[in-house]
Amino acid sequence: MSSHKNDGSIAPKERVNIRYKPAVGDQTAEVELPLNLLITGNLRGTSDDTPLDERQPLAINRNNFNAVLEQSGIERDFSIPSLLDNVMAQTRFQPASESYDITRQGVTAFIAAMLESNNDEEPVDILAVNAMIADIDDRMGRQMDLLVHSPEFQELESFLLSLKLLVDRADPRENIKIHVLHATKEELLDDFEFAPEITQSAFYRHVYSSGFGQFGGEPVAAIIGNYAFKNSTADMKLLKYISAVSAMAHSPFLSSVSPTFFGLESFTELPGIKDVAAIFEGPAYTKWRALREAEDSKYLGLTAPRFLLRHPYAPDENPVKSFNYREDVSQNHENYLWGNTAFLLASNIAESFARFRWAPNIIGPQSGGAVKDLPVHLYEAMGQLQAKIPTEILITDRREYELAEEGFITLTMRKGSDNAAFFSANSVQKPKTFPNTAEGKAAETNYKLGTQLPYLFVITRLAHYIKVLQREQIGSWKERGDLERELNTWIRQFVADQENPPADVRSRKPLRQAKIEVSDVEGEPGWYQVSLSVRPHFKYMGASFDLSLVGRLDRE
Repeated sequence: MSSHKNDGSIAPKERVNIRYKPAVGDQTAEVELPLNLLITGNLRGTSDDTPLDERQPLAINRNNFNAVLEQSGIERDFSIPSLLDNVMAQTRFQPASESYDITRQGVTAFIAAMLESNNDEEPVDILAVNAMIADIDDRMGRQMDLLVHSPEFQELESFLLSLKLLVDRADPRENIKIHVLHATKEELLDDFEFAPEITQSAFYRHVYSSGFGQFGGEPVAAIIGNYAFKNSTADMKLLKYISAVSAMAHSPFLSSVSPTFFGLESFTELPGIKDVAAIFEGPAYTKWRALREAEDSKYLGLTAPRFLLRHPYAPDENPVKSFNYREDVSQNHENYLWGNTAFLLASNIAESFARFRWAPNIIGPQSGGAVKDLPVHLYEAMGQLQAKIPTEILITDRREYELAEEGFITLTMRKGSDNAAFFSANSVQKPKTFPNTAEGKAAETNYKLGTQLPYLFVITRLAHYIKVLQREQIGSWKERGDLERELNTWIRQFVADQENPPADVRSRKPLRQAKIEVSDVEGEPGWYQVSLSVRPHFKYMGASFDLSLVGRLDRE
């Protein structure tokens, strides 16, 4: 079966104009909700005594990037031996011996005397000095290699450069806002485990309460987690918790998986797998299969493999100002700095919003899924010039399709270039099969598209407006019927029920059909259930389709 590259989907090309009129205050102009992206990850690198509930997400953009990082209080401890320690290692003294400290002080004084010598009568041997400088550069370079290749430093540098990439590609003038929250995987799991219920967790407060569930708040469009999930009991539990909050807030969670998720030591082994589907059939993946069957899992998007964040440090390609540093990455694939591919998907979401005011245009090389200007490291091996693949591996059409079917999002490199593309963006949720009838096949297509992020972002955008409208009208729309009538009145202004309307009509009225139903929730008097169903003008395989979403609105 072919890849998603030929799936016939047509992304919208018009800039839509979805807005609402605030019900309070003196403002009469209609308002557009911003695209809010929440980034979570281990930003500090050390334990944070501040409870997760009391931490505040920091607004970050191109102009305040460095200031926000300073405010975040980044701290890392690296156990890297100093150059002096290496010198001492060449002596016969042991660190525990009484003579060690005295000898170390003597070596320090000797080096200082060498550096401070200013004897004018003693001729300077330029060649010797240059050789000494080169030797020092080389020794410092090896020390730097130990530092920048340590897992702790790589985790931090990868997070910062991934965040910088997203911030640089997201134009704040286009009503795009980014916030970053320091939270490790362990902290998130503890937060959920110790909360009496999910709605009392700190993560719920950050994602739902402060934006989606608060008067005047702005909903979170997507959450990007700088994590590499494994097929462990703890990680499966955490993904289940996160998906529940994401479903409540209609905010998809994007992250990545570790190669160990596939039973691999490195993603470079991925092309050697003969049958991807067979990996997940064993008992070790019981929790994963259960997660894929869950309704909330359509709010999870997991990427793999990683992408190259920068060239290795070198005087000619990526110079370090302080000294002549040439980073040695030849010994290990992991010595390169790899990034979480979810950040590239998030940058496509931001680009789609900047151009079209919603985010279905995130897949396909010609439809918003392209990723350009990836770093390509050239190096010599066996007497020939080689290029390091910036997506770790080349993924074939077949392998891309297989991974997508198993609930993963991959970045496919265009061979011999510096650009790549997302050809699909399936959520974790497993599509269902329906009866082999005309109605069954239509229902199967609708369900399948509902599991794919480009289409999910269409309907979650509308869901955010519905929530804001209801929140601002609390007290005015007292009855269920009032709420249903007013919400349908609002959404009908974006509907044009005609075949192939002109571009200007599709821009103002991007939907062909739309319907909202509000019902009481039995046994829960504080909530309404809201069912939203829409049919966009753009088509799939040449046919129209419906997107649906069921959510809840609190009455008060």
